[in-house]
Amino acid sequence: MKTLPSLRQLQYLLALSETLSFSRAAKLCHVTQSTLSAGIRDLEAILGQPVVERTSRRVTLSTFGRDVLPYARATLDQAEKLVDQARARRTPLTGALRLGVIPTIAPYLLPDILPGLHADYPALDLHLREDMTARLITALDRNDIDAALIALPYESNGMVQMELFSEPFVLVQAADQVPTMPRRITLDTLKDQAILLLEDGHCLRDHAREACRLQDHAKEKTFSATSLPTLLQMVQHGYGATLLPAMAVRAGFLPQGLQIHEFNAPAPQRKIGLVWRQNSARGAEFRLLGQHIAANVEQKSQAGYR
Repeated sequence: MKTLPSLRQLQYLLALSETLSFSRAAKLCHVTQSTLSAGIRDLEAILGQPVVERTSRRVTLSTFGRDVLPYARATLDQAEKLVDQARARRTPLTGALRLGVIPTIAPYLLPDILPGLHADYPALDLHLREDMTARLITALDRNDIDAALIALPYESNGMVQMELFSEPFVLVQAADQVPTMPRRITLDTLKDQAILLLEDGHCLRDHAREACRLQDHAKEKTFSATSLPTLLQMVQHGYGATLLPAMAVRAGFLPQGLQIHEFNAPAPQRKIGLVWRQNSARGAEFRLLGQHIAANVEQKSQAGYR
């Protein structure tokens, strides 16, 4: 029988391809550098060719090493599916689950859903990763995470999208800027406002522009901020107004001196959904997770959450 590479050795190779550093790859794999180096040497001995080119200054993959990568990644994906299939036959939502969440959802939704998840699924080992939508979709495609909470619509080929709920946008501005503005407004109100939005790459910017038809208005401004708290500071100091999802304006999240204006029905909205790889063996689990989140939000909405 042939001597075959171990899954661990293939993991070491993938980590090296991502980091091009033995020390960083070892840290990524949670092993010592000497253990990882020995694993790579054993892999090279099994394959009969070097997979890494080492110099005193840097580490690169050999041509053969780069050729091996797709096979290594496919082998590890299949091994993970085997484990996932076995887990799914036991109890759903148990063991490790790597969940990505975008920054305009994470701080506002997670505090509400995590206690219930822990209570209903105590054996679930949830690993959270907060990042922008594009990077989360890439991480999903590379099998670095299992599922992601994002705002929809978002193009994600090869993924299942499960819509969970919708939430309205509201207009937020400094209270002393236009004290006569009514608390309930229409989209036409935006024509006279300087609207501050996050920089390109944030799906909240795109969804707010589309839902509120900002492309029809000339006073849109883009502020190069990567977070809503920074953007709100600009609004607080009178640089303009902004559009926020309802979950971000609940009591305790907004700084002092800001005023909230709700839109008359039908209010502009964004949709929140859960996405995962189409070929994942844990699809039923992720649907269960999505149903749990949607039910939690619905319960909160009846109590004034949205």
